[in-house]
Amino acid sequence: MEIDLNHRLKGVNYIESPNQGGPFAPGAPDAIIIHFTATASAESAIYTLCDDKRENKVSAHLVVARDGAVTQLLPFDIIGWHAGVSKWGTRSGFNKYALGIEVDNAGQLCERDGRYESWFGQLYPPDEVMRGVHRNQSEASYWHRYPSEQLAVVEAICAALIQRYGIQYILGHEEIAPSRKVDPGPAFPLDSMRTRLCGRPLA
Repeated sequence: MEIDLNHRLKGVNYIESPNQGGPFAPGAPDAIIIHFTATASAESAIYTLCDDKRENKVSAHLVVARDGAVTQLLPFDIIGWHAGVSKWGTRSGFNKYALGIEVDNAGQLCERDGRYESWFGQLYPPDEVMRGVHRNQSEASYWHRYPSEQLAVVEAICAALIQRYGIQYILGHEEIAPSRKVDPGPAFPLDSMRTRLCGRPLA
């Protein structure tokens, strides 16, 4: 993965979202926030993230589809609206510190008579589902798996962002907004990925 002088990933689709803040302040971004889309497809997530008619406008820098295809929605020097009300350590309001990566995934699923259903009504086969305990929950539940190809692309993107921008932290939305968010969830290997990329577990 390479990043050009316009703060865009080379060789990926680019659709600029109108939902954006101004440029990052000096020294930012220094974090990446990993999200799942909780939508039926990458295309539907992109539509939402580019929709400026919504009351609560949202955006992110990248969407990674399940086959690993990448769409960039904002250049990496511009603030996106993906973190919302958020806090970690001594910081709050992570939009102004972090790049947002949305990973196409249905998220938490409900089991009904041997079938696994998303909040939006789509059904998933058992081989796309795992059972695990979320870091902010106490009981196991069902989660949509991430394909290995998709995870490899996310990790490669994070490595490129670390090299270009000196990223210090890779965090899940569930860690900066634990009372209201569960993404990217236990199906995403967040702890092992950031240890490989940052050389240390989360402090």
